[in-house]
Amino acid sequence: MGRTPLDAPERLQEVFAAVLDVLAEVGYARFNMDLVAGRARASKASLYQRWPSKARLITDALRANLPQLPQPDEGAFAEDVRQIIRAWGEPPFDTAGIFLGLLEGSRQDADLASLREEHVDRAYTEHLRVAVDRAKARGELPDSLDTDFLITALISTFVLRSEDPGVVEGIVDGLLRPLLSTFRTK
Repeated sequence: MGRTPLDAPERLQEVFAAVLDVLAEVGYARFNMDLVAGRARASKASLYQRWPSKARLITDALRANLPQLPQPDEGAFAEDVRQIIRAWGEPPFDTAGIFLGLLEGSRQDADLASLREEHVDRAYTEHLRVAVDRAKARGELPDSLDTDFLITALISTFVLRSEDPGVVEGIVDGLLRPLLSTFRTK
């Protein structure tokens, strides 16, 4: 009996899981096709045939594991953020390790930085950006608030605290609501 081809969805997900596990464990600099091939029980040649670089393999693995994100409109910024972050779900991988590997890799590899920004970052930031814009229009946030910094703070806090129980409530009720109470824009 032969191996299941890499094109089969379940086989592809095995490879992608191996990719994300290896990235989280060793970082970008030490990440290589040999490690992935061994973990995924695939040949290095078959990996290179499909993905010419580790940046493209990692990006495809991340894209395949993006959650389906809603665009909630709960009428309140904190509740919109709660719904968005909940949709990120319980990470099946070492989110902090992957995030740190991506940051490291993006500093070293312009291709990874570009692919990450285009295919991964936008998927996580666009819903938050819409929520921030709505909150500014409702007067919950001041127009002068830097949207990019707020989004980075929310995502980074989630990523770095993703293994903490109650991380969503901690971000929304422990960080965001007190912050919002300091703004009196309307």
